[in-house]
Amino acid sequence: MNVRLQSFLYLLAIVLLAFIIFLVGRNTWRELALLHRSFSSVQAEDYYLPDYIRTAVREMNETVLRICQQRDSADQVAFKGQSSDLAGWIRSRQDTLTTPEQCEIMKLIGDQFETYVARNNDLIARQFETALASRVTVTPEMLESNAAPVFQLCADLQASEQAEQIQFVTDSKQALSWIQELLAAVLALLVGLIISGSIAVYTGVIGPLRTQLGKSRALAARNEKLASLGTLAAGVAHEIRNPLTAINVRLHSLKKGLAQNSSEQEDALVIGGEIQRLEHIVQEFLQFARPAEPKFVIVSADSIMMKIQSLFGPQLEKASISLVIESKPDIWLRVDPHQIEQVLINLVRNAAESIGHDGAITLRVSPGKARLNDKMAPVVSIEVSDTGKGISQEVQKRMFDPFFTTKEEGTGLGLVIASRIIEKHNGSLECRSEPNHGTTFTIVLPSVNTQEVNEPAT
Repeated sequence: MNVRLQSFLYLLAIVLLAFIIFLVGRNTWRELALLHRSFSSVQAEDYYLPDYIRTAVREMNETVLRICQQRDSADQVAFKGQSSDLAGWIRSRQDTLTTPEQCEIMKLIGDQFETYVARNNDLIARQFETALASRVTVTPEMLESNAAPVFQLCADLQASEQAEQIQFVTDSKQALSWIQELLAAVLALLVGLIISGSIAVYTGVIGPLRTQLGKSRALAARNEKLASLGTLAAGVAHEIRNPLTAINVRLHSLKKGLAQNSSEQEDALVIGGEIQRLEHIVQEFLQFARPAEPKFVIVSADSIMMKIQSLFGPQLEKASISLVIESKPDIWLRVDPHQIEQVLINLVRNAAESIGHDGAITLRVSPGKARLNDKMAPVVSIEVSDTGKGISQEVQKRMFDPFFTTKEEGTGLGLVIASRIIEKHNGSLECRSEPNHGTTFTIVLPSVNTQEVNEPAT
């Protein structure tokens, strides 16, 4: 997964989490507002209305009782003031209670209070009549009986308020529990966002940077090592080449004086073969020390494959090894054809040596996209796959090290030179292999677009 896709997915995740947090926060705000309105609607003084009315009515009963016993006009005035004040207070509270049921009960209390006041006024009036027969003996029980309907309605109002309190407490607990769950969800989402953000930053930025830094350090160390070895190889090759040339010249002179089919001539032929092998080794040393700069031209990948097939096809048929080409004529490369052919020759030869007898080598060319020079780009992949014995993990770790080889007569420079050639083409050389399951070398090179192919040569 490339960095752009990772960034897009992370941004999408952030947007989704932000939207979820917004929804949760909005619901939490609504619940808090609802709870606030519930608290605001509950007035503490409302819960004392029944007690206040009962207390006021009992005080009025005491006033009436004094009036009837003492017939004091001052108490009579006080009773009228008390009844007027309480009646006005009841009317002012009739529409302020929280539920319609309570408002209705409060209106009934007002009606019954008027009846209560009328009965007491009648009792008071009869106490001031001149005829003794019209007077009535007033007792506390009589006054309590007159106030009983008012007290009963106060009890009903108090029961309604208690039920409201219980429901209010229940609703508040549910609202607080819901708010707690919402806040826990928001906290979990925030923690998840922080963790996912940290992981995304590490995997998308820090991880690749660390990997790239490690690769850069390894590449710098490898280049430094190759530069040192190249200097050493160039010096050794130069020192060997001059005396080797002299030996070869002297051997050529000696061959002229040797009899045909003699043992001396056979020895000279063996010496000549070993000199040629040494010259080949020296040539590889020089190529490793001073690799030639590629001469880029635009060529068809199919043409390179056909040349490799014509070069190796007949030779491989003798070992019962089939060479299969999977390519298309419309795939183009900007390469040095001779250097790429040199790399392919090396890889095909190694594949044939790994198979030995009876097998297949496949050259497969395919376009695609891959990471080159730390960015995704259109590429052409050239795969060299064989059905040989494969390469162990231990060998794969060192196969691109200079002078490392598993062959008795190898120099250990073939894959190193091939890798350096591909690097100079701004590409990469990769290997996949398992013991007894064959090997695949993949050459990844920048592709050429159609416009570049159709441009006239300058």
